[in-house]
Amino acid sequence: MAQAYNFNGLKLESEFHLAALAPWDGSRHARSDIVVRQAQVPPHLDSPDHIAPVFQTKGTSEYLLTLAGTGRILVRNGDEVLVDAEPGADPATILSGPLQAVLWHQRGLLPLHGSVVVVGAQAVALCGHSAAGKSTLAAVLAGRGHAVVADDICVIDPQHALVLAGSGRLRLWRDALERLGLESRALDRAARGKEKYVLDCGVRYAKERHRLAAIILLSRQQSGTVAIERLRGARAAGALQTVVHMRRPAGALARGPDIFAGLTRLVAAGVTVWRLRVSHGASSLEQAGTLALGVLEA
Repeated sequence: MAQAYNFNGLKLESEFHLAALAPWDGSRHARSDIVVRQAQVPPHLDSPDHIAPVFQTKGTSEYLLTLAGTGRILVRNGDEVLVDAEPGADPATILSGPLQAVLWHQRGLLPLHGSVVVVGAQAVALCGHSAAGKSTLAAVLAGRGHAVVADDICVIDPQHALVLAGSGRLRLWRDALERLGLESRALDRAARGKEKYVLDCGVRYAKERHRLAAIILLSRQQSGTVAIERLRGARAAGALQTVVHMRRPAGALARGPDIFAGLTRLVAAGVTVWRLRVSHGASSLEQAGTLALGVLEA
């Protein structure tokens, strides 16, 4: 039986249980914006425009992903995900961040690899590559009373510099929870067989979009002083290119020019861009949290 979820303000209907998404809390009779269902998926697209080792694309609207241990997944038109899962595949991986990013690219929006925290009336995106500490820093700010509205994927409407609110559920590795002084025993696993857990920050926002004030690019270092610097102009836009989620598939879907234009528009609209260097340790996280909040006063 299909279940309905809130997917950044859209109604997503899925035949698979998606623990990282919050249940749909809108009208039961609302039409589904996106459907995820089980179906037979061919091993190849018909006359693909781009072929890579694990994915193929056709035009701007078809993306086929083949993953050993998971199966074949076809994302079409930004509103349909067809899953041909291998026996024993973990359903929790079906709508992972990368596949979500493809959906948003197809819908003409800009997904960055990051988590989002709302401070007052302003959204701050914490962006970076895997293991940069995005979710961990978001948890630190949540502990200070600020609302987490997205994890792992920050979806931006670049025309109006707005962030689409997603889920307030953070996915954290066990060692990150330990650094935060949190227990994993009472938490659900984010994926079967992995020491990654779902932390519900418990803050619900009725607003589906928030004004984006700042983007912070995180980088991890083994030791050293926690430090932040502001990036400006072309340097800021160039740095943002590195955190566009699924940039190569987006290019294959002919989204490259739109992505460049969108990033440039954000910088021109006054969204500030920062680079924050964080080292290991709980004290470093608290310092990073203070610096992250300080960008709104700069």
